[in-house]
Amino acid sequence: MKPFGKITRNKNVVLRKLKLQLLLAWCNWSKKKNGENFDWVNAKKILLLRLDDKIGDMVVATGAIKKLADAGHKVSVLSGPACANLLSGLQYVTKCYLYRRRASLSVLKKENFDVVIDFDDVTTYERCRLIHKLGAKHVIGFNKNFFSMYDTSIDFLDAEKHVTERHKRVLRLLGVGCEEYSYALKPTSVSIDKVDAALAELYYDYLIAVNPFTGSEDKDFSHAQIVNIVDFINSLNINVQVLLIGQETKVASLNITECIYIPGSTVNTAVEIVKRADLIISPDTSVVHMACAFNKRLVAIYNQRKLKDTGLPGHVIWSPNYDNAVQLVTDQMNVSDVPIELITQRIGEQIAKMVKASATQKIAY
Repeated sequence: MKPFGKITRNKNVVLRKLKLQLLLAWCNWSKKKNGENFDWVNAKKILLLRLDDKIGDMVVATGAIKKLADAGHKVSVLSGPACANLLSGLQYVTKCYLYRRRASLSVLKKENFDVVIDFDDVTTYERCRLIHKLGAKHVIGFNKNFFSMYDTSIDFLDAEKHVTERHKRVLRLLGVGCEEYSYALKPTSVSIDKVDAALAELYYDYLIAVNPFTGSEDKDFSHAQIVNIVDFINSLNINVQVLLIGQETKVASLNITECIYIPGSTVNTAVEIVKRADLIISPDTSVVHMACAFNKRLVAIYNQRKLKDTGLPGHVIWSPNYDNAVQLVTDQMNVSDVPIELITQRIGEQIAKMVKASATQKIAY
């Protein structure tokens, strides 16, 4: 980085810290915490924040949104375009607002939300300013005791508990039962038609979906791993179709002719593929949680990366967390360095269970 650019960057960091301290001071002076006296059960209008537009986080949050909606709450979401597309076919979401930095908040402020829910541990000036400007009656956050724009801060930094426990804590606060917690996804009609068109002329007994890529290179499969996974599946004595999940340009660039992909893929076609598949193979990404939503057989490969904001182990906090999933956690820094034999062993075990379950089902009929 050039010296002038580095100076400017450091200056901006200092200014953001100063602005955050001034904002906290103002909130401490002007606003009194009163979450304990609030009638949470009758808080009808709720806004859930998903500002980073992470699809996996949004998939997990659908469980909380659905339960709140079923209990009579009207839940809207403030998110980016990817999450907005994911939610577009879900009738239990009242409205989805697109988040843009520095955009006017006038439309959101007019809604007069009873409660804003922020599941993240992020404490940037921009986020805290947004929370303050929204002007909701009450705000729920996590580990925000020193941030007075949050009326209610839930202490939650547990390295051994799944992220769904956060969502359950919020549901209990709002008087909603959560003994059973499941994600609630529904493919759009457009995505169903698109996948139908791609699979219409193919004949197979089993559909296996492979997701090669994530949002981070250290969690991606290598090209060699993908080729070996596809070759291994196709070498088995079963009538199987392998389908790659992902953006068309990325999966097409792999140039693997022994499998197919969906032209014009979107997050919603990924949901439809996962719903149809008999087995999903994926590194640590949103596809894992989509598989959980439909209780699909899964082989998930994780490294031991720590979460950015908390330092908690991601392979525990964001594990698949359901019985039909097999999770392989490597001590390698990169998933691409995991020996292919370890991956294909887990895949083979899941395929054997898949075939056995199918045969049992046919006998039952």
